[in-house]
Amino acid sequence: MATNTIELEFADGVYLFALPLERIDELQTKCKIGIGGLFQRLLKGCITDPLTGQVIGNPAASEFYAVDIIETLKQGLIGGGRGSVDGVEVKVTPLIANQLIRNYVLDRPLAESWSLAVSVLVACIVGYDPPKKDEPAEERAPEMAKEQTTDA
Repeated sequence: MATNTIELEFADGVYLFALPLERIDELQTKCKIGIGGLFQRLLKGCITDPLTGQVIGNPAASEFYAVDIIETLKQGLIGGGRGSVDGVEVKVTPLIANQLIRNYVLDRPLAESWSLAVSVLVACIVGYDPPKKDEPAEERAPEMAKEQTTDA
């Protein structure tokens, strides 16, 4: 069943990213664009690798602003509110989210965080169907690629 949240490897662990309406409102304010326009801006230049299902970005074909990536991740972390570092559950507050962004996004190439931000928005807008516990993500990728080609 699809959900509007997603757990991603990020920074020093695995974090839940979610964009409930309050976080969407903040994201729209910070990025000075509606959620649909932000989604369009971040998706421009992205393709999905048909073998892995991973989002790949071509910065030369993109139109995102740095704040689009930074705020999507920050608001997603705040909305998710939790993570796991070395197997230990951690609470993500706005202060912790800011620290994670400062330590793992701001001084790194934006392309590293771009696909994460896209994944957060895709989960929020389109939905995300996590792999079943007994079905690794790698095994789902060819199935997803097959579904994409038959749906077109």
